[in-house]
Order: sequence, then C-alpha cells, then structure tokens
Amino acid sequence: MWDRLHSYAPEFVAEMKGAGHSVVRDGDYGGRSARGGIGDRRGVAAAMMLGASAAMIGTGFLRSPELGLHPAWAAKLGATEAHETVLTQAFTGRAGRSAATKYVREAERSQVAPAAYRVQRGLTRPMREAAMREGDAERMQMWAGQAASLARAEPAGTVAQEMWEDARRLLG
Repeated sequence: MWDRLHSYAPEFVAEMKGAGHSVVRDGDYGGRSARGGIGDRRGVAAAMMLGASAAMIGTGFLRSPELGLHPAWAAKLGATEAHETVLTQAFTGRAGRSAATKYVREAERSQVAPAAYRVQRGLTRPMREAAMREGDAERMQMWAGQAASLARAEPAGTVAQEMWEDARRLLG
C-alpha cells in the first residue's frame, strides 16, 4: 500500500500543510492521517480526497457532554473562530493552541518568557483553579483548535457517526 500512496504523498502533504493541517505516516501499513483544523464533514472529506486514510478530530469533540467541560469553556469554545486562537506557552511552558483569552493576550503582550514546563504549570495552577471555580473563561486554560467553532454540544458518538456519514455522502 505504501508504494501506491508514496506516488502522491508529496502533493498530499503540501496541500494539507498549506491548509494548516499536519500529516503523519501511521504505523507500518503506510496510511496517512490528517490532523489539525478538521471539525466537520468537509474537513474529513477533504482529507480523504487528498489521500488520507484517517482524519483525526480533536477540539471537535470537546463540547461533547461526556467530556464534562466547564460550561463557560464550552460556551466560549463554540464561539471561537480560527483567528481567535493562538499558540501559547502561557499556561504550561509548552506550546499549545488556546483561545485568545485575556490572560493569554496579556501573557503574550508582556514578552516575558514562560518558566520551564512543570514550573510554569505550577505557577498558573492557582489562577486556573480559581477560574474554574468562578466560571471565568478569560483565565481558564482553554485549549482550542482552529476549528473550535465547529465543535458540537452533542454526544461524541453522534458527532463522529454523523460526521463520517456526511463526509461519505460528500465523497459520493
């Protein structure tokens, strides 16, 4: 299978990276999965049309009730567009994509480098815990991918099944 995929792999990787996705070779069978910014049937179908054997959904499942996301985070997540997310080290010292909350914007504006991973995580812990208790989305560690606004507040199984069925219909 890898030989067949290899012939169009460079174009696939270029297309997906150009659209803000990451592409990795999965396991020994040579399949390709597309990740990042995929949150609906169109993203899944596009990945498959470009040769992916899988499309990985991350943020698209965060609002599913079984995850138990704080209601303030879930509400903000559903209203967060791609341009309202940023890569930040403000919470943990490691890069992660977050909603551009007041804390994140101020941390980035300060131009002060975060502490090392475990130290920065510990430094922000009291703020993060208070934000969760108080329902303050502007201080929560609010991870959010570029397709955050596509996340649906429905059971993950329902979201996955409908996304796959709709993508298959788009693919004909």
